[in-house]
Amino acid sequence: MIPLILMEVYKLKKRIMLVEDDEKYAEKLMQAIVHEGYEVTYFNTPIKAVAEFTKNNYDLVISDFCMKDMDGVKLLTILKEITPCLRSIILTAFPEEEVEMEAIDINVDHYLSKDKSLTIMLKYIQYLLKKDANTETASAYNLSSANERISIDIKTRVVEKEDQVVSLTKKEYELLVLFLKNKGIALSREDIAEKLWSNDIENIDLRVIDGHIKRLRSKLSLFSISSVRGYGYKWSE
Repeated sequence: MIPLILMEVYKLKKRIMLVEDDEKYAEKLMQAIVHEGYEVTYFNTPIKAVAEFTKNNYDLVISDFCMKDMDGVKLLTILKEITPCLRSIILTAFPEEEVEMEAIDINVDHYLSKDKSLTIMLKYIQYLLKKDANTETASAYNLSSANERISIDIKTRVVEKEDQVVSLTKKEYELLVLFLKNKGIALSREDIAEKLWSNDIENIDLRVIDGHIKRLRSKLSLFSISSVRGYGYKWSE
């Protein structure tokens, strides 16, 4: 049996989710990906994958098409509702034009046959993750929200709302950056505490987070931060 999490490698700090019910094929593909320095989380059912995806961030999801609970197109349709810009690959042992059209319709990056060599598979993966890295580098010093008319210069820590500078506390600023970096992703209170209060997480009353978010909403007149009942918050844009 393959463990749910094969191993973590932090060389490139890119996280890949692999959803595949053929464990022999999954093991070969994972070994090749991990050898390249990526972190891989493996699931043999799409139901488990959806549950995990709501809790953690991934740079790329690779999914088999034909699976018992739901096919790869349906799985990625669900995941892209959570993270619209998600990078994705669908794998199949039996390529079909109709399925490929469905994959194109939901903006899957690649629809690949499993008979491709691992070398070619890795080239596709490297290209997608490099593409994201180039985008991140270009926007490293700026974050923005078109809906809220907010922009942040990360280098100077200046926040503007409708071209007017807004003064935020350290935690308010860090919360805003966290949300803008994770648009469309549900963040639990525990996730937020771990990222922004990592040294004191065991002693934090999680209701403190609610207070900071309330003040942040008020200062910037925000409508994009929505509550996820019983879980946390999400920036919806």
